Amino acid sequence: MQISVKKPEINPAHFIAIIGGALVNAFIIGGVWVSLNRDIADLRSSQDRTQKALDATAQQVSQIAPLSFQTTRALEAGAENKKAIELTNARIDRVAESIGGKLDTAIDSINKVSTQVQVLSSKFEDNQGRPDKTLFRTPVVRP
Repeated sequence: MQISVKKPEINPAHFIAIIGGALVNAFIIGGVWVSLNRDIADLRSSQDRTQKALDATAQQVSQIAPLSFQTTRALEAGAENKKAIELTNARIDRVAESIGGKLDTAIDSINKVSTQVQVLSSKFEDNQGRPDKTLFRTPVVRP
């Protein structure tokens, strides 16, 4: 027995349907292709924006260490300045106390001088015009 294959006949309606189906499939595949290309372009632009944001973040993060060091140094300098101000205040207090003591000494000396001048002045006024009534008795010494 021999096998015979019957060739299908292609009539114009089948031919137009096959061509139409091929065109519809091509149109759908083209639409999917364009859509995929558009999605890929969107993903790439999104990736570029994300990369730029990461670069900016990395740049800002890289500044944290120097800024942290500068902040720490500023705090240390502030503490040093505070300590220096306290020491300066202590020295100024000692100078003010010594000046106060010296002023007290000077005022006491000036008061003593003025008191002595007043006493000398009153003695001088008391002895004017009067004879000295003091009697000095000296013992007689025989040789």
